[in-house]
Amino acid sequence: MSQPDAGASPAGVLVLSERLLVASHKGQAEQVVQLINKGAQVAVTKYGRGPLHLAAYRGHIEVVRILLKAGCDLDIQDDGEQTALHRAAVVGNSDVISALIQEGCDLDRQDKDGNTALHEVSWHGFSQSVKLLVKAGANVHSRNKVRNSSLHLACQNGHAQSAKVLLLGGARPDTKNQAGDSSLHVAARYNHQGVINILLGAFCSVSLRNQAGDTPLHVAASLNHRKSVRLLLEAGADSSACNTAGQTALDQARENNNPEVALLLTKAPQVIITSQPAQSNTKRSINRTQKEKVNE
Repeated sequence: MSQPDAGASPAGVLVLSERLLVASHKGQAEQVVQLINKGAQVAVTKYGRGPLHLAAYRGHIEVVRILLKAGCDLDIQDDGEQTALHRAAVVGNSDVISALIQEGCDLDRQDKDGNTALHEVSWHGFSQSVKLLVKAGANVHSRNKVRNSSLHLACQNGHAQSAKVLLLGGARPDTKNQAGDSSLHVAARYNHQGVINILLGAFCSVSLRNQAGDTPLHVAASLNHRKSVRLLLEAGADSSACNTAGQTALDQARENNNPEVALLLTKAPQVIITSQPAQSNTKRSINRTQKEKVNE
C-alpha cells in the first residue's frame, strides 16, 4: 500500500483506511484507487478482515486486482484464520480465486478448523473452483482438525462432480477421518448414491471398518438407506461382516426397524471363505507367471 501523505494525521489516515474497507466491500473501484493514493492503509473489521477479504468475498474482481497491485498482503488471516482465498472459496468465485492464484497466494493455508480453500469449495460443491485449485497444485490430501479430507466433505454433501475432480487430482478414497470413516462411509451415511457409484468406480474398498468396526454397509443398513445398501451389496460388500459389537449389517437393520433393508440383506449371498479358491487363485497366478516367462 502507498505511504500516507506527509501532512496526514494519524486520525486522518484512520478515516481513509476505514473508508477503504467500505469501498472494497461495495466494489467501488475508483474510490478504492483514490483512497489508496491519499494514503489509506489496511484496516480491519471487528472480525479481523481487511479490504482484500471483503472484496474477495463479494466477488469484486476489479477491486481485488487494484488491492493486489497496491501490495495488499495476499495471505493475511482474519480472526478465524481465513485468508482472502478462503473467503473467495466460500462463495466459489472462480475469477477471484484465479487472480489470487496468479499472484502466488498460499494455496494450503489452514483456518482455525484446519480447512484449506480446497476444503471450502469441496464442501460447497463449486466444482469449477475445485478444478482451479487442484490444477494449481493445492494439496488434495490435506486434512482438517477432525481429519476430513476435501473428498470427505464433497461426499458428505453429495457433490459428485467435485468428488470426480478430486479423485482425478489424486485424492485417496480410502483415507480415514477422525472417526475412522472413509469417503464411502460418509457417502453411505448421507445416502448419496451418485457419489457412491463414483467412489466404487475409483476402486475404493467396500470392506474398510471405522472405529466402531462398521463397514459402509453397516452404516447404510442402520439408517435404512435401501438403495445405498443395494449398491454396496452389488459391489461385493460382505453382509456377514461383524463390527466391534459383534453385529452384522442385518442385525443393525433389524435393531433400527428397517424391514426392507433387512429383507435385502437376508437375500444377499454370503461370502464363504474356503481353502479351495485360494488354491485355484494360486494356480492361476502360477500359470500366468509361466506364460509371461514364455512370452519373454
